[in-house]
Amino acid sequence: MTSRIGQRLVGLLFLVGLLQASSPGFELRWGSPSNRVDARIPGLPLSKVLPRLARQTGWEIRIESGVDHRVLTDFTNLPPRDALRQILGELSFILIPEKAKPSRLLVYQSSADAADLVVNPADDEYTIEPGPIPTELIVRVKPGSKLQIEELARKWGAQVVGRLDALGAYRLRFPTAEAAEAALVALKQRDDITGVEHNQFLPAPNDAGAPLANATANFTLKPKVVGATDMIVVAVIDTRVQTLPQKYEEFILGRRAVAEGAPTGDGTPTHGTVMAENILQGVAAADQSGQGSPVRLLSEDIYGKDPLATTWSVAMGLYDAAAHGATYFSLSLGGKQDSPMLSSVIASIKAQGGVVFAAAGNDGGTDAIYPAASGALGVTAVNGQGQPASYANTGPHAVLAGPSVTYADFNGTVWQATGTSGATAIVTGLAAGHAAANNLNPSQTAGWLMQTVGFRH
Repeated sequence: MTSRIGQRLVGLLFLVGLLQASSPGFELRWGSPSNRVDARIPGLPLSKVLPRLARQTGWEIRIESGVDHRVLTDFTNLPPRDALRQILGELSFILIPEKAKPSRLLVYQSSADAADLVVNPADDEYTIEPGPIPTELIVRVKPGSKLQIEELARKWGAQVVGRLDALGAYRLRFPTAEAAEAALVALKQRDDITGVEHNQFLPAPNDAGAPLANATANFTLKPKVVGATDMIVVAVIDTRVQTLPQKYEEFILGRRAVAEGAPTGDGTPTHGTVMAENILQGVAAADQSGQGSPVRLLSEDIYGKDPLATTWSVAMGLYDAAAHGATYFSLSLGGKQDSPMLSSVIASIKAQGGVVFAAAGNDGGTDAIYPAASGALGVTAVNGQGQPASYANTGPHAVLAGPSVTYADFNGTVWQATGTSGATAIVTGLAAGHAAANNLNPSQTAGWLMQTVGFRH
């Protein structure tokens, strides 16, 4: 931070990650004398449920890498197979009885052969590692090509599970990792394919944080009544934005979703909810005219019921938000591997006059984090003296800086956390607020940000 405005903003504004509390009431009783099952599972990730199931049954449980969902069920006296269906939802499973050793439970989405991750019964939960999804590819077809993606998928035994026809991009799921890898090699040689890559899981949002006693997170901002063409729309590409306090809820233009389902609320704010309030804090800091703001927020849920987003869901969220009027985009997320497909979507948004902000990462080093390093404006986190936070990435992709601590009001309680997520949201809000107050376009606003809150390496 080099300006007085930037230093003051660092001292006044704050950052939050995903704030989760343990979910009470988790009950699972398997193998009663009558071979019946009782369960009460209040919206927990499957990754927390399967280890306990393994402990109680003694089964060897394997699950397809990257597959997860939230388990919300309450039942008594069900036979085991019906209980498994309640717990596993739409996922497929096979229970293989064994005589001399534990039975095996295979849980999968594509095929039983893909169930390669062993669930350790001693763990509280197993983890889904960020990185490439072995059985999924993103294929981009050359414009004007007569290639039919369904025919291509059938040739390789794959399913088309996602499509962005306007961009010629498709998400394919293969029966095995080996089949996906063979297709990847072959498709890279085709002239009618402009790009092929693995879909990737991105790290979960930062969850450091806690509620504060006797604290406030109020700021002065009111919506200005304007027509749709005069709004400045900021897309919150994140988890679902919950209902905000009424004074902030009026800024929500809409809530959309490109991912299926939604997590069950557990009394804590979602990451998207916190980011939405942080964006509005940034708007208020940049626009103190008191005339009301034309800025509106568009929530794009790219997680749904899943604990992790993917490069595909991020691209879908960006595209959908742009199609619904967004010109400023907040991505409080990122991963260590580049995605050419996601980079192309960001490049398209920039070519149409939009600007994308992305978190620089919380690894505490200089490693590149994408998409901050591939087309978006990367935002790191600094303290009140303008020094990088110990956890904040500061590589060449970090070109802007926001505050290292943020706050948000949720159901009358103030939450606080640290990370580059909130810094990104604050800076996005600054950009939109300054644009509104000074009648600037996104490109002009980006230049102002570089002068005001640019990060000096």
